[in-house]
Amino acid sequence: KRIALCALLAALAGPALAQFSDEQNRAYGVILPMLEELTPDAPVLSACVVTVAAPQEIAALAASGGPSMEAGQLVSAVLARPETLSCIQNTMAQR
Repeated sequence: KRIALCALLAALAGPALAQFSDEQNRAYGVILPMLEELTPDAPVLSACVVTVAAPQEIAALAASGGPSMEAGQLVSAVLARPETLSCIQNTMAQR
């Protein structure tokens, strides 16, 4: 089920998600449910977080096993970065 969901979300989030590594896809799977509670644009925000996050941040999210307080703090920190905001703005403008 999770693979089918990721494939559907890849289509919604845009071409960037299709190029994610296995580890990035696992991180995306942790990020998405947290952001889905906040916005209907969760697939875009999640893809941008994965795109901008540093390799050690992706590894931590992928290894987290699911949404948690620590993962939420890490996602919040990445979302606050100017690069992430630019990614979100650019992706939304292409819709």
